Amino acid sequence: MQERRRYVRLKIPLEISYTIPGREPVRRKSITKDVSPNGARFAVEEELPKGTVLDINIKIPTSLKPIPIKARIVWSEKESGQEKNTYDAGFEFVKIPEESKQEFFQYLCNLMYDQLKNLNI
Repeated sequence: MQERRRYVRLKIPLEISYTIPGREPVRRKSITKDVSPNGARFAVEEELPKGTVLDINIKIPTSLKPIPIKARIVWSEKESGQEKNTYDAGFEFVKIPEESKQEFFQYLCNLMYDQLKNLNI
């Protein structure tokens, strides 16, 4: 099977909260399992169909305010070996406000640099 990812994924747990536009205005919380410049994977308690749009706030340690992101679910699957209904889902970033984009991507670049430094490359 050929790898389709365009970017390296960083295994970092970032707090996120999200709503699903058009549904009840309940803000759900989760933690990312990995993040890339193009999207992220996170755990959810319900299956989110492919194409579902999310309004997400991601907390990064270098910012006082969460980063607001419009995202779209690209895959969702039930976690194997779990007794309760828990799903892994992947979303792609659709829109990040210009005023937050540099801060978010700078944070990711610094993490990538630190990981490379630890490899002694």
